[in-house]
Amino acid sequence: MFVTKNLYQNDDTWKNTPLGSSNQTIGSWGCLLTSVTMMLNGIGYNETPVAVNDKMKKAGGFQGALFIPSVLPYVWPNVAYRDMQPCETTPAPIAQIDAAVAQGKAVILQVDWNKQAGIQTHFVLVKEKKGDDYVIYDPYKYSGDGPDKDVLLTTRYKYNGAKLATEISAVLWFDNWGIIAPEPPKVTKVPVPAEKFILYAAEDDLALRAEPTVNGYLWKRMTMNTELICLESKAQAQAKIGVQGQWVHVQDPQGDQGYTAAWYVSDKKNASSSTSTPATSPTPGSAPTPGSAPAPVPAGAFALYPTEELSFRSKPVIAADTLIRRLPVTEQLISLESAGETIAKVGVVNQWLKVKDANNKEGYVAAWYVKYAGGASAQAGGASTPSAGGAVKVRTTAEAVSLRSQPYISSATLIKRVPINHEFTIAEAGGESKIGANNQWLKVKDSSHEGYIAAWFVTR
Repeated sequence: MFVTKNLYQNDDTWKNTPLGSSNQTIGSWGCLLTSVTMMLNGIGYNETPVAVNDKMKKAGGFQGALFIPSVLPYVWPNVAYRDMQPCETTPAPIAQIDAAVAQGKAVILQVDWNKQAGIQTHFVLVKEKKGDDYVIYDPYKYSGDGPDKDVLLTTRYKYNGAKLATEISAVLWFDNWGIIAPEPPKVTKVPVPAEKFILYAAEDDLALRAEPTVNGYLWKRMTMNTELICLESKAQAQAKIGVQGQWVHVQDPQGDQGYTAAWYVSDKKNASSSTSTPATSPTPGSAPTPGSAPAPVPAGAFALYPTEELSFRSKPVIAADTLIRRLPVTEQLISLESAGETIAKVGVVNQWLKVKDANNKEGYVAAWYVKYAGGASAQAGGASTPSAGGAVKVRTTAEAVSLRSQPYISSATLIKRVPINHEFTIAEAGGESKIGANNQWLKVKDSSHEGYIAAWFVTR
């Protein structure tokens, strides 16, 4: 169970406050902001949606009205944002959610708040499992809601089958390091050496601690390339750099002193990263021209897009020397792995995909931060002749396969999701030639609907 106090985005106290750097308000668009505020309070902080809104704005945690969860650790060091796992086209990972909630971890879910076609996104915080449902902290207050009233997810949000596996369209995973200590430890600052030896954080989320141990009080987390003044001799520090288990005494740009892991620092600045905000900009000239059209998707390949700004790396390893550049959410990537390998990895934590970027450069991305853009556009019908046997039946090869009104992936095109082995009839001439093809969409129909389905998710 995750215990916190229910807060509401449409509370009169803050509902008219502008959200992030936009003209939208917390009352209309602040469901994720308010869910995060409840989460922060549940792990020991004391915040309001207005305070979180202001602090995230100062830290670069908004793009317009879009809340960027990966910025949270730079403001509240006791929280770790792990991943946003999309599951609009696949069953929600119920077993993993159950396990996290049972451990008292915060899990925020994306659901559909409206019965219109497509996913109208709303975010809620899970309180506990109850039977086959979740009790939630809903950040939007409906008539009759109150602290003594349980709100069940599929009772309130029931537009996609009224089951957890299909109502949840994305999961935000978090960790935390316990309740905040009431009083930080007292430390005596040491003078900065006359000859400064500068070190740099080699990774985002680098911890500054009060003692040279992973259990030391956590002062803050720092972004890649944060400049640190070494408080030890140059010789001592150089012997520790990159060495697992060693700690270096440093001072950060705000004058705060503490210890940081020597295996995550460098004496050279990473040229691919900026120190201004956690969301760094690409190296000039390395990114594709803004507004350029995505390249055609090769036959048999999957096109992907990052779910948030994403590291493009030379190897499937998180390290300062593997970072090529940062990829924007608008850049199309092409998977260089087989269809089976790609499908098995997309959205899965700790999996890596080899891809090609918009400049045709090859590298690796974290598979848990990408989503399908779909294969190439549906080909014009009539490319081949119909089979002599008449109607051709196909069945789905995965759970929660999407039937869409148009041959591309978008929340607006979703008609419904169907289970594995659901049967369709091909509704286009020569469509059987597309079965199993990774760059094709197939027009099909069942007893109630007609639409398009990804040909790579069906078989005879």
